[in-house]
Amino acid sequence: MTTQEVKVFLEQFQTLIMASLIPEGAAYASTAPFVRLDNDFFILISTVAQHGRNLLVTNNASLLFTEDESKTLQPFARKRVSIEAAVKEVLREENEFETIIQLFKEKFDTDLVGSLSGMGDFHLFKLSIMSGSVVMGFGQAYRLDSNCEVMTQIAGQHRHQTKGI
Repeated sequence: MTTQEVKVFLEQFQTLIMASLIPEGAAYASTAPFVRLDNDFFILISTVAQHGRNLLVTNNASLLFTEDESKTLQPFARKRVSIEAAVKEVLREENEFETIIQLFKEKFDTDLVGSLSGMGDFHLFKLSIMSGSVVMGFGQAYRLDSNCEVMTQIAGQHRHQTKGI
C-alpha cells in the first residue's frame, strides 16, 4: 500500500461521511460535500443541521470514505479510509475563507455555493488530519499519519474460535 494509492482512492469522492459528537456526548453520523487543500478537508454546512451545531462546540470528528457497496466484492474487506480530524471553523474574514469557497465553486455548482456561502447559518469548517487508517482488503490495513501518508501495516492476532462442548 502506498500513499499515492490512498490519494487516488480519496480523489474519487465528492462527499465524506462524518461522525461528530452532540454536546451530551452521543455520536451523530452525517454526510457533507467537501473540498481538499493539501492535507485538509473543508466542508460548508448549515448550523440548522445537527452536524453543524456539533462542530461549533466540539473540536474533533471522524471521517469515513468507503468503496461503493455495489462495487464491493467482499463486504468484510470493503475498501475504506478512516480519519480522525481536528475541527476548526474558518471565519468569513479570514483570507482562507475565499480561497476555499472558490474551490467549492470549481468542484460544485458555482451559483449554489455562492448562495450557500452567503447565508448566515452556513459555516466553513477545516478538518485537519490527526491520524487514520486505510483498509484495501484482507491483510491490507495500514496506519496513516497526519499527512495522510501510509506508515505501518496493522497486524492483528487471528484466532479460530471453537464452540465449547
